[in-house]
Amino acid sequence: MTVAAVSPSIPSSSPTIERRPRSRSFGAGTPTFSSDLAKLKAACSNDGSTVYTYSEAIAIASSFDVLGSNSPLSRKLKLETEGEWINFINNSGAVVSDDGKLISIHFEKFLRHCFDIAYKMPASPSTKTLRSALNGDGSARVSPTPLQI
Repeated sequence: MTVAAVSPSIPSSSPTIERRPRSRSFGAGTPTFSSDLAKLKAACSNDGSTVYTYSEAIAIASSFDVLGSNSPLSRKLKLETEGEWINFINNSGAVVSDDGKLISIHFEKFLRHCFDIAYKMPASPSTKTLRSALNGDGSARVSPTPLQI
């Protein structure tokens, strides 16, 4: 049996296919903690992480990429009114108040809370199954026998 070498011949009228350059904007849409932390440090005039009014906190937080329109957090959370912002900030655990009058908002803690909500994975199903299989006292619950068809 004779084997002939076949060389691919490209007609001269065919257009040349060039490789596309790798996109440099691939990660540009994903917020990073370090870039938002830099914005925070630049916006806060004191030690760089504490503000004392909700209006100042809302103004600074609205500049964070993690709270931007392309962030996963924007699909999980609606922050349109001042009341929604205040509730979100209060629930973050970053607010310390003295007798309800003077507040301080630790913004680095608030920023970490935002990233936790945006990117934290839910608990694994095995953990939930394990918890539901135990009684309140830690002893194993007896499951009914499976149905047989």
